[in-house]
Formats: sequence, structure tokens, C-alpha cells
Amino acid sequence: MKIWILIFSAALFAGGTCLGVALQPRIAPPQPAQAKAAELPFSPGHRSPEFSPTRFREELKLTDDQDQKLDTILSDSQEEMQALGRAMRSAQDKSRERIVEILSPEQKAQFDALLAAERKKRGEAEIARSTAAWQKILTLNDEQAAKLRSVLSEGRSRRHEYKPGVDYRTFRKESREQQNKEVEKVLTPEQFKQYLNISELER
Repeated sequence: MKIWILIFSAALFAGGTCLGVALQPRIAPPQPAQAKAAELPFSPGHRSPEFSPTRFREELKLTDDQDQKLDTILSDSQEEMQALGRAMRSAQDKSRERIVEILSPEQKAQFDALLAAERKKRGEAEIARSTAAWQKILTLNDEQAAKLRSVLSEGRSRRHEYKPGVDYRTFRKESREQQNKEVEKVLTPEQFKQYLNISELER
């Protein structure tokens, strides 16, 4: 029994999550409701609206020179974050390889199944939270919410198709534009305009 607890814990670590996080809702009381900003459908890791480059430009009235320097700073920061992400994925891959080496063929199959199930669970939970937030903000009916959830899920899958060597900013821009076209089909013109305005805060 102990070996499977260790394997499961290692599986969660190699998949980029932590067993303690998974168990926290069971051992810790629920946190108080956050401010309205927490209701925005931004996934973890995204910049908060307070740090939106668009708001910097508009509210600080940046000059063209300052605007260009801001773009350079944010571009450098994005590249550093990507490098950190690649390093973390590399460490996770190495951990997985080391774990696989000590498992039997049957255990390897179960280990892979655990990782796949955990990734799927996290992805579905993220999409569900985002959809619920958009439904509340845009006052979507149930049919619209279901279609939006499908669009967001497809967009998430596309983003995971990124391959090193492809310009990341171009890839993200094209992915975002493709998703927006699909979202536009789901929403009314007024809802879509509000969706774009709020989404802009995310960038």
C-alpha cells in the first residue's frame, strides 16, 4: 500500500502539481470570498488587470519612445518566463523518467494513466471556472455557456500544440484570434464587445 501512495505522490509531482494542494480542500477551511477582480475569468499565471500594458499606455500617457521600451521589457520578461517554463518541464520530464525506471510494465501503464487523469482533471476544472465566470459577467444563457465552454476547451488544446522553434508571440496571437472568431459566433454583438474589452485586460 505504501508503495502506491509514494507512486501516486510522485505522479502528481511529475505532472506539475502537488499532493498537498490536492488535499488542501479536505483539511483546510474554505477561504473567504475574494474581491470582484477574482471573478474575472483569468487563469492562474496571467497578469492581473493592474499590470495590463494597455492600461499603462492609456493611463500613464506613455510617449512613443516609452511605449517601445515597455514592449521590449515585456518581451524580455516573456522570454525569461518561457525559459523558466521549459526548465520546469525538463525537470518534470527527468523526474518522470527516473520514476518510470523503477516501475514494472504494469506499474508504468498505471502511472501514465494517473498522470493523464490528473492533467485532464486540472484542465476541465480550469475551463469550468472560466466558463462560469464568463457566464456571470456576460449574462449568458445555458446554451451559450455550453458552447463557450467547448470553444475555450478547443482553444486550450490548440495552445498546448505549441512547439519550440515557432515564434511564441505569433503563435499566441493566432491562437487568440482563432478563438475570438469562434467566441463571436456564440455571443451577441454586445456580449462579444464586452468579452473583448475584458479579455484585453488579460494581455
